[in-house]
Amino acid sequence: MSPRGRRAKAAAAAALFSAATVALFVVSRGKWSDAVIDSGTEWLYADALARGAVLYRDVVYWFGPFTPYFHAAFFRLCGSSFSTLAFSGAAGACGVLAALHFALRGVTDRLQAALWTALAVPALVFMPNSGGAILGMGYRIWHPAGFALVACGLASRPGSRHSPLRCAAAGICVGLAGLCRTEWGVIALVSVLAAAWVRLRRLGGFRREALWIAAAAALVFGATLGGFAAVAGPAALLRDAPVLLVGIPAETPAGSVLAGLRGWRGGIPILLYSTALWIAAISLTGAVATHGLRPAATVRWLRRLLAVFAAIVFLAGIGAASGAIVFSAAPSFCLAALSVGLIRRRSPRAAPLVAFGCLGLLASHRRLFHIADAGYVAPPLLIAFVCAAAVLRILVAGQRNRAVRVRFRAILEGAIPILIAVAFLGRAIQYAADDRVPVPGTGGMLSAHASAAREIAAVAAAVRAQTRDGDALIVIPEGGILNFLAGRSNSLRHKISIPGYLRESNEGDFIGELERVRPAAIVIVRRPAGEYGRGFFGQGYGLRLKEWIDANYRLAPFRSAGQPASPHPRFVLGLRNARNALP
Repeated sequence: MSPRGRRAKAAAAAALFSAATVALFVVSRGKWSDAVIDSGTEWLYADALARGAVLYRDVVYWFGPFTPYFHAAFFRLCGSSFSTLAFSGAAGACGVLAALHFALRGVTDRLQAALWTALAVPALVFMPNSGGAILGMGYRIWHPAGFALVACGLASRPGSRHSPLRCAAAGICVGLAGLCRTEWGVIALVSVLAAAWVRLRRLGGFRREALWIAAAAALVFGATLGGFAAVAGPAALLRDAPVLLVGIPAETPAGSVLAGLRGWRGGIPILLYSTALWIAAISLTGAVATHGLRPAATVRWLRRLLAVFAAIVFLAGIGAASGAIVFSAAPSFCLAALSVGLIRRRSPRAAPLVAFGCLGLLASHRRLFHIADAGYVAPPLLIAFVCAAAVLRILVAGQRNRAVRVRFRAILEGAIPILIAVAFLGRAIQYAADDRVPVPGTGGMLSAHASAAREIAAVAAAVRAQTRDGDALIVIPEGGILNFLAGRSNSLRHKISIPGYLRESNEGDFIGELERVRPAAIVIVRRPAGEYGRGFFGQGYGLRLKEWIDANYRLAPFRSAGQPASPHPRFVLGLRNARNALP
């Protein structure tokens, strides 16, 4: 095909991809995350900073400062709304996709890098249940993943000469990853140093390069957090919130270093089943690629396929097929990349395999098994995409027969666009089947089931009608959407009170803040805390705080007009002044 024909084909593919992305955005609009949980909290943080609050001093925040200030910059430019929050999320996603493409270019060719990046859009960016990058709690995972991908890509670039500029750039990216989440900074630093060790261990200069990387990372990370510590006080970063991974509450899912291994009994068979499925697909591709060209190789591929098929049948028989199987092989691809890189450590292309394999495995610490569409999953999968592309490239390059290599590569180049189309179609069907409706007042960016959407709007209207402009509204344990809809601020340092954020050791701090602020209204959301091993607020946790609220506020279950009484109301509304009548 002539260069002009290739350019026309690429332009047509780009136009089709853009149209599919826009169509998926329209179908999925507002259904990316929960209306009450997480999304409202992300708005609260950005809104407070955009209004002049200082992180850690005025707002208790558990993570690094990059993400909330990134969103606050958009809020200052475009106004405080969920539409702006989604826009800033989309902008961040574009940056992470650029980082993914940069990382892929270090392990595969230009076309494969473009295809894998395109696959990430429907599969990961538009992941539902707060797993995607547009709106939800995943922001502070997506951002460090982008910086970590760039850092590993820079550190693993081939070359024997020491480059202070490249080392400094990699270290700065590591520091920025840490300023999103401290553990991601640690993960990125370990992976970058592993890449530098593989690349330079025979040539010398590793210590000097490692020093440059570590110094740049420490300077960016330490100077930034040191500045906040000087303003807010060291206790804000060490006692009030585990920004530096010190004193992580046991109530949180990350409270144990072995949290990612939970459910291993059922998770290992699913991981093996998913891995076997992908190996079977690759084996079938290899058999097709060698058919008629190398009969002996075809027989080997078919034997491998039969062995894998037997494993699939066995694992399905013990129930592994009933779990999440599409993404569950991701840790296996990362382990494969790391293993190949260590085995071929004398190869000039070993460094990126070690870097991204190590990064992917360490980044899966929150969810090693049962990888489904959920929060904290998509960013590690970005790294698994890089590892998968690298492993497939090595597999193709390992075919000695040129005709086999060409056919193998052509099959892969045709298979990935099919995967992209299936991913777009699957996501579109998934979102189209979601019967949630937009919550009034959110610009269509948040949705809930019809009854819940009406109730959220009614609660916000009641608070707005029975309080004054400038009054404070506190939603417990979380639900910043009500602050947004009611136009009433949350003036506490502690913006949310889910388990871990609220614990016995700091319950007095919450009560002291409430006594100081005396908010005009408090709304208690019936939000189960099963993921934290606790029940509802005031029952499984927060007993002293609930007693204080009972003593100082007139509480009543909220019931909108025409709504029947419920023994378990979704919202309980409390007003400070008895002169205000509840609906």
